[in-house]
Amino acid sequence: DCPLEDASFVTLGAIAMQGVRLAEITLGEFVVVYGLGLVGMITAQLALANGANVIGLDLDPEKIKLANSFGIKAFINNEAASEAILNHTKGYGADKVLVCAATKSNAPIEQIPNFTRQKGLVVVIGDISMNVPRRAYYDKEIDIKISRSYGPGRYDLTYEEGGMDYPYAYVRWTENRNMDSFIDLISRKKLFLTELVTHRFEIDA
Repeated sequence: DCPLEDASFVTLGAIAMQGVRLAEITLGEFVVVYGLGLVGMITAQLALANGANVIGLDLDPEKIKLANSFGIKAFINNEAASEAILNHTKGYGADKVLVCAATKSNAPIEQIPNFTRQKGLVVVIGDISMNVPRRAYYDKEIDIKISRSYGPGRYDLTYEEGGMDYPYAYVRWTENRNMDSFIDLISRKKLFLTELVTHRFEIDA
């Protein structure tokens, strides 16, 4: 029940899923997805499926419009964005921030404390500069986690090339199990992927 076109998102989906798992999202939490590219859009949908109140941030008005159509409260990332998030979270700030942006600028890591609650969590999925302003993170005791690609097993040659799996009881969500889980969500129609397709190309024989 999983169309091949949707299944082609599986690698990006597993990357997004690993970040969501590291965030340990609970029902009703306010989760900001910073950057609404392909990985960001999938991450936001996974967080939404996990029961979070999802807030999206991006510079592109078209991505904001698309995210809103998925049920995500999205804002243009401008000077008013932090205040908008604080208002939306009743003044507390985001519980979790999932960074899906890709930029050499240090702006994201500097901006995030402005709208994150005390003892919040930041999970970095994208590729951003991380010159962390210590005082801003120290004052709120904000934790930072780095998500490594698809999940446990990545970069382990005995797993990826040797086929040696990790024990299910001890490593519930491996790289491959994240992929399986993503495909299952597609088959149960929990994700909007067709809307993310912008181009289609023939594969030459």
